[in-house]
Amino acid sequence: METVLREGRPLAHEYPLVFGENAAGQIETLEVDDEVASTCAWLARTLLTGGMEVPVSVVGSVATREECRGKGLGTEVLNLATSKAAAEGAAFSLLWADDPAWYQERGWVPFGSETIYVVDETMAFLLPEPVGVRTLRANDAEAVHELYCLHSARVDRTLEETRTMLNVPGMQVFVCEKEGQVTGYACMNRGEDLGQVIHEWSGEPDSVLPIVSKLWHANRLVHERLFMMVPPTGADYSAFFEFVKARGATGILAMAKLGSTEAIARVFDAATPDSVTVEATSENTVDLTGEGGTIRLTDHEILLALCPPRGDRRVTDVVESQTGTSMPSLPIRPFIWGLDSI
Repeated sequence: METVLREGRPLAHEYPLVFGENAAGQIETLEVDDEVASTCAWLARTLLTGGMEVPVSVVGSVATREECRGKGLGTEVLNLATSKAAAEGAAFSLLWADDPAWYQERGWVPFGSETIYVVDETMAFLLPEPVGVRTLRANDAEAVHELYCLHSARVDRTLEETRTMLNVPGMQVFVCEKEGQVTGYACMNRGEDLGQVIHEWSGEPDSVLPIVSKLWHANRLVHERLFMMVPPTGADYSAFFEFVKARGATGILAMAKLGSTEAIARVFDAATPDSVTVEATSENTVDLTGEGGTIRLTDHEILLALCPPRGDRRVTDVVESQTGTSMPSLPIRPFIWGLDSI
């Protein structure tokens, strides 16, 4: 992984839940002539969103040696990871792709949404002063974890996992303290994938935006702009950035591939009215039945109905029409914060 993805530079320290001591992540490999030719990592996680628990796997560090490419090894090692994850109950697998087209050709589809706003000199002067902002201390981890758990859309994470990930080398983490209490935090940078990105934060805007100001002032001589990730549930933050006319764009959250249809049927069951029955009818089909009829969803349709890119409800609208049932809780709006990426 380090040879292919980092030209030999270190990688493991960026992802302690996969590569660290007592890590829960799994590594899949394929060998050619007794040497690893293709590999990837994956980690079973639970997404919390809309009061639901959604079992998934997150996949990362996909790497194939240059001389072994073009032989289907990357596809095979990914299929190995996603098949194992599905067998363990993952409703779907997620990954972050440098080349989305390559993954789409192999059955992955765009999934969910996130908005990225630009922080630069054209709007940074409108950020509040960084009053009460200081660098993270070791004894702040519990307060940071409590703030993280206030997010309605997140990965289910333990305090110890939060504590471990806050220690990723090179990451800038600041907190806002008011009257002796930590009321907000924000993380920027995480290895080479999230440079210049404020990828995790929590707290009210009057606690988090001063940290954004601090991060801007601490980095403006090095970077012309920073980027801040905002989830679909971050309406107050979107309103602020739109008010100050910050540049922003809504993109996809990740690429996704269908896992266990039994697991995904349970997700649909939790997200639809009691009058709707949901049944996994094969390894790649799910039936939804309402008072007006039944619709069978296959492969990509399942994911596009459940959590389409950028909140597009067109497939969900078809499901409602065919079943004769309104489904206001669809699409679901999960979010994965930067510390949970692999």
